[in-house]
Amino acid sequence: MVTAVVANWNGAKDLKDCLPTLLAQSYRPLETIVVDNASTDDSAAVAQSFGVRWVGLKRNRGLAGALNKGAEAASGEFVLFLNNDMRFHEKFVECMVAAIAGDPGIFSVDALQYDWEGVNKVHLATSLTRTGGERFDDPLVPGLFIRQRDHSTTTAVLMSSAANMLARKSMFRELGGFDERLPIGYEDVELCWRAWIRGWKSVFVPGAICWHRVGWAARSTEGAGIRYRGTVAGRLLTSAKLLPMNYTLKTWLSTLAGLARDVLLLRGDRAMDRLRVLADCARYLPALWRERRAIYQSQSTTPREQLNRLLHVPA
Repeated sequence: MVTAVVANWNGAKDLKDCLPTLLAQSYRPLETIVVDNASTDDSAAVAQSFGVRWVGLKRNRGLAGALNKGAEAASGEFVLFLNNDMRFHEKFVECMVAAIAGDPGIFSVDALQYDWEGVNKVHLATSLTRTGGERFDDPLVPGLFIRQRDHSTTTAVLMSSAANMLARKSMFRELGGFDERLPIGYEDVELCWRAWIRGWKSVFVPGAICWHRVGWAARSTEGAGIRYRGTVAGRLLTSAKLLPMNYTLKTWLSTLAGLARDVLLLRGDRAMDRLRVLADCARYLPALWRERRAIYQSQSTTPREQLNRLLHVPA
């Protein structure tokens, strides 16, 4: 069985588009759970109308918290983590399961995302690089970029997007799930990085096709603020937990420099957001350093060695 976990926050309209395409999947058995981050719209009624399971949270626990809660409730051997602002080709799940079921060393499977209109590809196969500049390069931390390139065949990748990640539940649980200190942003990179430390692969399957309203959740002022704070926290915490210390130092210093710019340019709201995130993340540092030491010592490796390995994925 596969369990699809759809994270939702005030997404009643999105669920009306998303859920029918899950119910129409060619793959069976497929269980669908909507995990709701304390929505105030009629999301519950929409989910009920489609007959899927509903897990309502009393507060907004962020994307990572919602997905973890869904995994706890999942009956399937594999868990498919999804955003609500998506729709899926009828063979989407079938293609992903075919890849992971055939190789016990695979932790997660990533998919090909198009924009909602199906005109542009918006998520491709990911790799890690020290040099940015290509069209789909996104900064991970200062000096490291996530590169996306088109592939016509299944290939090993740095990470699977939490918007469409199929994961082996036994491995997911052994890893402790998504780090909930990363409420939205970087939670997928951090999880797959820890899986790679254990030698558990992530792969991209171009035949698994979905369509995504990219950035739809950040369309409100509140949503945009959550996304911004999540990105800042993601860089700070991921660098402290997993990267070599020179990258950790550069990431924290660049965030402090950004705070100084915000103050000088009188961007009060942005400065306060950045300051709050810095203060929250600083509280986590002792725990992060303990976790960092335990993660790498358990696999007899170092952050530097793991970074060098990931810079060569795919080989």
